[in-house]
Amino acid sequence: MANNVPKSDGRGIISGAYVNQDHPIDRTQWLEDSFPEWGTFLNQEIESYQVPKGQVSLWWCGGPSWVLKTDEGGIFFIDQYCGPSMYTELYYCGVCKQSGADSINWIRLNPQVIDPWRFNQLDGVFCTHAHQDHCDLYAVKAALQTTNAPFYGPPTAVEKLKGFGVPDDRIVLAKVGESVKVKGAEVEFLICYDQTAIKTGEGDVLLPFEQAACCYLFKTSAGNILFMGDTWYHDGYVAIRDKYDIDVAIFDMGSNAPGATDKMTPYDCARVGQILQAKVLIPDHYDNWANTAGDPELLVKQFERIVSENTPEIKTMIMRCGGRFNYPADKDKGRYRYPDGSENYDFSKSVFAKK
Repeated sequence: MANNVPKSDGRGIISGAYVNQDHPIDRTQWLEDSFPEWGTFLNQEIESYQVPKGQVSLWWCGGPSWVLKTDEGGIFFIDQYCGPSMYTELYYCGVCKQSGADSINWIRLNPQVIDPWRFNQLDGVFCTHAHQDHCDLYAVKAALQTTNAPFYGPPTAVEKLKGFGVPDDRIVLAKVGESVKVKGAEVEFLICYDQTAIKTGEGDVLLPFEQAACCYLFKTSAGNILFMGDTWYHDGYVAIRDKYDIDVAIFDMGSNAPGATDKMTPYDCARVGQILQAKVLIPDHYDNWANTAGDPELLVKQFERIVSENTPEIKTMIMRCGGRFNYPADKDKGRYRYPDGSENYDFSKSVFAKK
């Protein structure tokens, strides 16, 4: 009987037997079974994975979203977006103001690979700026209600977090020039030259960079990991290079229709890496919004070529949604490949072996 078929064996993904047999389904059950698309599979991997000493592990959740785990077991969200497709409007949206569009549709392309409600441990939630896909109602509410994690953000993001019901005693203002110690790392709050974030808000705003956004530099036993959010290229990043050794720089990349600059082009991504003199460059965000995706493979190939020809000493890493990157162990991989599962193959049980 279908009711006797287990839904899952604990990996957080649905049994094929369960979905191959008839049983009652309504819309609520469909959503429960089908979303998030990866169930709790990645949650379990993140929580159970033992980061080797002297390493740091990063999981890309698609778009601008990352999970970082230190070799001391600290687990952190960075710009975690768990929301749906959406639209923004001219009265508030920075990209709308730049383009003059009354509204812009942001159609989500990437799957939801974590369940934000099912983390048994979370040690911090970091938002680089207040845009919906970086300071997300859904991720914030889940972390607020199921963990004791503190929340970090620049002033405009802090204002938004308070509006989401996050109490003051769980909010840390990310003030440029200051730092905090977390489990397995020290996090420095650095300037972020996000030209769109400074235009975001009601009215004709033009905020100081320090009020609208910040970069997070995770100083770990493995090296310095820099999360740059939705930055634009800016010559001022030379000051970060002069003060810090950047091992991994992570930043936005995308395709911009004429009249609406939102993401950095592959060329500007390469320039950011060059000015920072980072060892490894990882672009993100080019995969998740239909209006800035263009041809993602073209963007990636352009980025790889520009970096390899102009600064061959700098490495690039192209991730896949849900993939894990260990630094420095994976610094030479270049492109992430999903595991093919062949470690579970057993020819002695194969139909070919039984003939």
